[in-house]
Amino acid sequence: MDLKKINSLTKYPSILTYHQLGERGRLTDELSESKGFSDSDNVFVYEKVDGENSRIILLKNYYNEIDYLIGSREELLFAKGDRIGNPYGNIAEFLKLLADKIIDDIFSNGDWALTVIYQESYGGKTKASKNYTESKTQGYRVFDVFSLNQDELNNLLSLSQEKIAEWRDHGNQPFYNEVEKRKFVEKFELEYAPLLTEEKGADFPITLDKTFSFLKEFEQTQVGIDSTGKSEGIIVRTSDRKQIRKIRFEDYERTFRK
Repeated sequence: MDLKKINSLTKYPSILTYHQLGERGRLTDELSESKGFSDSDNVFVYEKVDGENSRIILLKNYYNEIDYLIGSREELLFAKGDRIGNPYGNIAEFLKLLADKIIDDIFSNGDWALTVIYQESYGGKTKASKNYTESKTQGYRVFDVFSLNQDELNNLLSLSQEKIAEWRDHGNQPFYNEVEKRKFVEKFELEYAPLLTEEKGADFPITLDKTFSFLKEFEQTQVGIDSTGKSEGIIVRTSDRKQIRKIRFEDYERTFRK
């Protein structure tokens, strides 16, 4: 299997800021892509955990044997059986136990060939560790999952790496919706990013000042390990994830700083 193609099709896409970034990193009054939430949308508000974006890639062959890879946002760090070894961020070493647990519990049944579990690896030696732990303990929080069946995977792997990147960048990764994702993380007893509240699209703030006021309601992290400090911000998204934005304290504080 072409690991470069697997790496490309499983990379997590970038998330736009809710308001557009302007000069010197300050936000403008315009919404990114001039697009807010529709009045009929349910907007799910999650804590944005400040750590290292990471992924567990599960692969099932025709004999129902399961292999796995562990990656950071940009590269693959580890393959089951120590076939790849990269110590970056202690991500692979930390997540190996979780990956082993999942494959012991999971996928002997089901029409899937590849499943990707995205989580934030946080605490430990990450830059914002002090907001979550005094003892440098490492944790993880799942925030997205998607699966492909064998035909879908074969079709993608038959494409060039450039076409796979184009597929990914156009939002074609089939992420689980809110109900499917919740069932998945609960079935396998995974730690997940906390759902802070749910809002109607018609009620979600649009202006800079009202958005900042809304953000301040979630200033304290809900995922402290042995310490509770400041949250990085929130992720706001529709149930199907077709609309997803990040709202970070850093961006709004910089914008309103005199």
